[in-house]
Amino acid sequence: MLKIMYFGRTSFALKHGETTVVLNPGIWDGEPIVPDDFSTRIVIATNQSDDAVGNSATIAVNSKAWFLGNQKAAEKASERGVKPWLVHVLKPEVPYEIPNLKITPYALSRIDEAEGGHIDNLGLYIEIGNMKVGYLGDAVIRGPFEQFDMDVLIVPIGGDGVFQVKDAVSLCIDAKPRIGIPMRWTSEQDPMKFAKYIQQFGKGTAPVVMEPYQVLEVFWAAGNEFRYELN
Repeated sequence: MLKIMYFGRTSFALKHGETTVVLNPGIWDGEPIVPDDFSTRIVIATNQSDDAVGNSATIAVNSKAWFLGNQKAAEKASERGVKPWLVHVLKPEVPYEIPNLKITPYALSRIDEAEGGHIDNLGLYIEIGNMKVGYLGDAVIRGPFEQFDMDVLIVPIGGDGVFQVKDAVSLCIDAKPRIGIPMRWTSEQDPMKFAKYIQQFGKGTAPVVMEPYQVLEVFWAAGNEFRYELN
């Protein structure tokens, strides 16, 4: 069984057995989304922005956890106190593996609305236990994710430098994950639109809109029946 906890914005934790991975524990409006004392084995920031890196260094230090990110995110984590031997730079298409976990990063990007241009961002293809999860972080391009076999696809919506709702829905239609989870929205209408359009056009994909601190459990029943429960 895989447990997916949503903290809000782009922050999630994936837990399988004894392995927990925290994704983008950002700081928004001056406040951290994930508690400093949240226990984890791995913390990942998909880019160097504070809404991705956030308090990841504090979480990593408190948990003695690995920090994973691209070069700029890793540099920021080191500056904030993560020991060098616990920092691992993720390089596009080079897998990071430990038992029951394989993370393959892919080069994506988001729009830098403050200064123009783009900010490098990693999309993650995460194989954890017997589940396959796509997590696009802050992305405005889909890269190769439409080609992947995914049980769960977590995708940003709502503009603000990332996908518009229609583009996130289009990716889900093309990729055909079993579950599509939106994140990062600023308008309450956006996740409602995402769910509505996936129900109408995303054959085989169930939209799951999560509220902060809800937990989604996904598992295979009787070996080949995919099931999920939102608590």
